Amino acid sequence: KYPQPKGQKKKKIVKYGMGGLIILFLVAIIWFPLLFMSLVRSVVGVVNQPIDVTVTLKLGGYEPLFTMSAQQPSIVPFTQQAYEDLSRQFDPNPLAMQFISQYSPEDIVTAQIEGSSGALWRISPPSRAQMKRELHNGTAAITLRFTWNFQRDLAKGGTVEYSNEKHTLDLAANSSERRQLASLLEGTSDQSVVIRNLFPKYIRAPNGPEAHPVKQLQPNEDADYLDVRIQLRRERGGSGAAGFLEWWVIELQDCQAQCNLLPMVIFSDKDHGALRVHRAGHRQVRARLLQRDLPLHHVRGAALCGPHPQALPGHLPGAGDARAGAGGGAVRQAHLPVPLTRDHDQVDPR
Repeated sequence: KYPQPKGQKKKKIVKYGMGGLIILFLVAIIWFPLLFMSLVRSVVGVVNQPIDVTVTLKLGGYEPLFTMSAQQPSIVPFTQQAYEDLSRQFDPNPLAMQFISQYSPEDIVTAQIEGSSGALWRISPPSRAQMKRELHNGTAAITLRFTWNFQRDLAKGGTVEYSNEKHTLDLAANSSERRQLASLLEGTSDQSVVIRNLFPKYIRAPNGPEAHPVKQLQPNEDADYLDVRIQLRRERGGSGAAGFLEWWVIELQDCQAQCNLLPMVIFSDKDHGALRVHRAGHRQVRARLLQRDLPLHHVRGAALCGPHPQALPGHLPGAGDARAGAGGGAVRQAHLPVPLTRDHDQVDPR
């Protein structure tokens, strides 16, 4: 039978040739799709857009004033018309156009962040009193910190799940912003406080832990950041002075429409790294099981089919000695398994 009759030694070319071909075939089946997808990814690249955009506004070391997240469908892909409008806006600036030309509309998204904080402002009364005193009478500057954090799905590529960065402003002592913020805390005013150059509109999100504002589109850096209005809203949710619910609202100073949204344009770099396949571990396990099952398959097949007729007697003692005669036969019989049975009905002649 093909490729070699049972019980006969296989030729080396048949033994190693067929085994090598089987191994190469298994390796090709398991790893060729991964290699092909990795090569395609390294040449073309894959854009891993953020799935979550979170911004936070914090004053000093106190409870954050504003926290809001944008997720699908608030993260809107750039359209071709929006891409052309952006190109026309920065057409006089060669550096800006050079940066924009490196991206396609599929690489850009706009995060439409709600202007109302997603969490109530729950500051303790002692911290609130300390904040008012520091705003009124403090001699040192208070830092206003605006941070943004992007989250990606690592299953789509990349090695870093979170990218973040911050922009800080120092509110000098006796500044108008500090006095207006203190009035909001005291409840003596409900007017919005204008904060200059706080909100960066264009952010680059590379495949790394830092997401910096785009300097090519904001060449003056802080001076090109957008002005915002912040306000503390109150709503009675119970009785007494402690029955008010409070939250902060941020709006763009020069918004033309949809002032309740904070649009942040995000440029995402293509990922040309190695392909992450989470099922590779399962495939490795399958390969190991296959390596273990192949020899077991041959052993099991031999056990089911039985040995070759010439294989078993030839390996028994005395089987190959033609001159053994009756002695050889006796030895052969002695080494064969003889079933021992007992007849319970047999009577002992003694």
